Amino acid sequence: MELRNYRYTAYTADKKLVKGRIEALNRQVCIKFLNAKNYEVIKLTEYTNILAKLDAITIGALLKPKDLVFFLKQLGALLKAGIKLLPSLELLSLQQENRQLRKIYFELYQQIYNGFSFSKALSYRPKEFPKLLIQMIEIGEISGDLADTVLRMANYYENSLKVSAQIKSAIRMPVIYLIVALGIAAGMLIFVFPNITSLFAAFGDAQLPAITAFFINAGEFMAENALYIFGSIFAIVFVISGLNKFSPPFHEGLSKFLLKIPVFGELIQMNNQVLIANALSQMMGKGINSMDALVTTENVISNVVYKELIGKTIKYIEDGKPFSKSFEESPYIDPIMSKMIATGERSGDIPKLMDNLSTYYNGVTEVRVEQIKNALQPVLMLVVYLIVGLMLIALMLPMLSLGSQL
Repeated sequence: MELRNYRYTAYTADKKLVKGRIEALNRQVCIKFLNAKNYEVIKLTEYTNILAKLDAITIGALLKPKDLVFFLKQLGALLKAGIKLLPSLELLSLQQENRQLRKIYFELYQQIYNGFSFSKALSYRPKEFPKLLIQMIEIGEISGDLADTVLRMANYYENSLKVSAQIKSAIRMPVIYLIVALGIAAGMLIFVFPNITSLFAAFGDAQLPAITAFFINAGEFMAENALYIFGSIFAIVFVISGLNKFSPPFHEGLSKFLLKIPVFGELIQMNNQVLIANALSQMMGKGINSMDALVTTENVISNVVYKELIGKTIKYIEDGKPFSKSFEESPYIDPIMSKMIATGERSGDIPKLMDNLSTYYNGVTEVRVEQIKNALQPVLMLVVYLIVGLMLIALMLPMLSLGSQL
């Protein structure tokens, strides 16, 4: 659906004259939006030009995860307060200042106004609205529990966002420490150590300490071959990125390799296990059968290793094998998870088991991530201090050496 472009002239609440441009479904909606901002519309003119059409072109998802959570929370609160879906979407559209997000809300409003269900309207925007959300909204519509479903999904995506942010934070700090250490080392090698060479040259036969000579030679090598070094690094990264994107076997091998890296692999495993437990808990808890829940979960997961695991689980169930078998066979699944699934299978209450797993992993993830951060940071700080300390020693030794050789 294409929005129309308008130029407006209006008075603000304090009688200041303002002019601007706006996108809206039609003239009436445009006036409603401006009135919601306490603007008194004087003139409103529709226009069209090639720049407006080019500006409407977008790349990638417009609704970021945090925007999705905010949208679901607002919509759920309005529905819970007894406001119908169509007026709720209109209200959210009129309150939205971001032009791109307002366009999405207007589109949803128009689709539902034309007779489509909410879940069907969401499905026309697959980049913004995940398949899991669409399926859960469809269930909420059928059961008449749309408000609670929307709020439940808001909490689900908020928890997922929180877990993801915690894991990224745990990975980010070590990377920052290493970059700082390497930056300090490179700066000293290129700008500081060469000055020592000229100083020693003024003293004739004075000999440089071995550690100082090593750093000086390393700095000279980096200065002379910087273009080749950084060019090679760029080429390697470019090739790996290309193979990872276009070669499925390489992508799978790299994914498995990352899962086996100490600490970081554990964080990746934890993130995917939380995603599986949460997704299955949300769907099976609302009465979706295990096969449909697994198919949707397979589409939700991006990691190829866990996507294959869910695909294998589906095949096992079709062959009459236990739900838990593929989880027990996988080296990338926590034994606690596979055992709990097997227990739930024996008791005949897998939905309740998935809900317990979801609660367990959401609780343990925060603790585990904090433990990893607390364990890594002192080690990495020690590495930074060691690098800087060695270089300071390499700088101080020549001064002491000169004193003994003169």
